[in-house]
Amino acid sequence: MADSDGKNELDCNAVVQELYTFLDGELTQGRRLQIERHFSGCVDCHEVVEFHASLKLTIASRCRDAVPESLRLRITEALLRAELDFAE
Repeated sequence: MADSDGKNELDCNAVVQELYTFLDGELTQGRRLQIERHFSGCVDCHEVVEFHASLKLTIASRCRDAVPESLRLRITEALLRAELDFAE
């Protein structure tokens, strides 16, 4: 679909698929604006986005357990290995 600006309009499935990428601020400004435009005019998507944004904030505010340094190192090493494997 095209909106009045001639840009591609998103459907609800596209918004849901990119929900956490949107909430984490990992989208380009253009894509973020497309999603915001969609959910500002779609009651169902607006409710889904609001719920998940609230859930994310609640989890972030209540899950403050310290992570052991040994676990941090293992995760860092695993990420570095995965990055090297991906580069090959």
